[in-house]
Amino acid sequence: AMGRAIVRDPSAFLFDEPLSNLDAKLRVQMRLEIKQLQRRLETTSLYVTHDQVEAMTLADRLIVMNAGIAEQIGRPLDVYARPESVFVGGFIGSPAMNFLTAQVTGDGRGLALSDGPQLNVPELALGDHAGRALTLGIRPEDLEPVGAGTDGALSLKVALIEELGADSLVHGLVSGGGPEATLTARLPGGHGLTEGDSLTVAPRPQALHLFDHDSGRRLPNL
Repeated sequence: AMGRAIVRDPSAFLFDEPLSNLDAKLRVQMRLEIKQLQRRLETTSLYVTHDQVEAMTLADRLIVMNAGIAEQIGRPLDVYARPESVFVGGFIGSPAMNFLTAQVTGDGRGLALSDGPQLNVPELALGDHAGRALTLGIRPEDLEPVGAGTDGALSLKVALIEELGADSLVHGLVSGGGPEATLTARLPGGHGLTEGDSLTVAPRPQALHLFDHDSGRRLPNL
């Protein structure tokens, strides 16, 4: 079908999940073929997909749709680095972004989780948001293992480990973070953890994402 469309030399291509019925290996192969064709033909293409890997690798500009509304439009890496809403943050990235409910401390220099753990983030200048309830977003790849008792760190009880070879996805419950406070951390392979272990991680402050708790929109200038 794609070949028949190409030989007609159209002014634009409209793709509607063209790779959805292919096996994983062939999807990767065809994704590269489509990328190379698009570069060679220089024809505008509108590509619809639920596969974020396809979206990130094929797009020059990405439109993230939610219930018929364009939540965000931008270059793929810009959308990944600075999602404008909780929906976009949770959709772009694999595994999905972690979300925790937090409140800005009275001095604006920290974020307190529901049952007490606090992240110190003085570099974010949250003084204007003191006492405000937020949704805190942290990508799994932005959590780094640190020593127990490290200031501003989060303690996890490991519930499940997905071994992927070069790296691992460690899923755990946040100590003091409430009954539904779970985190996923992407760690290098060979970490030596087992289910039931304790793991202390700290997010990179420059990689925190802060959203209004009610609207789900990103806080301006943060």
